[in-house]
Amino acid sequence: MKGKVEVDETAVGGQEEGVVGRKNNKKKLVVFAIERQGKGISRLYGKVIKRSSANELGAFMKTNIEPTAYVKTDVWTGYKPLKKDFENLIQVPSGRKGENFPDLHRAIMGFKGWLRGMHHHAEHLQSYVNEYTYRFNRNNMKTGIFENLINKMMVSEPYTYKMIIS
Repeated sequence: MKGKVEVDETAVGGQEEGVVGRKNNKKKLVVFAIERQGKGISRLYGKVIKRSSANELGAFMKTNIEPTAYVKTDVWTGYKPLKKDFENLIQVPSGRKGENFPDLHRAIMGFKGWLRGMHHHAEHLQSYVNEYTYRFNRNNMKTGIFENLINKMMVSEPYTYKMIIS
């Protein structure tokens, strides 16, 4: 991801009685990032994480976001150490009901609604995150799956049979 990027993490799994804030027993954490283009979102990526620490958030961001991107996050302390890796990282409060990240939170709520509606129990959450982000990102493709496959085959190096079976 490059250009303008927004990153936030969320808990998936519903309300837990007696659990406050980022602590969770049964819920799983997922970090999401969107790449902004014009007035909308061009791409979305997500990853299940164990904790919202700088190490785990940083690993996700380093894998998916270029270091020169303009990254906007909330003021969670886990993002602060990442300023050394992302020179254009800024932290702003989420605001009331996420008003400073409306598109990112809309994408996250879309994922949670899709997960609740289609899959009442997600045992392998990362697989569902991957499917949702693929579908979300595919929505912007104007050509069909077959045309995309042919285009990728044309620009990729050929694979021999020996390469495939080894």
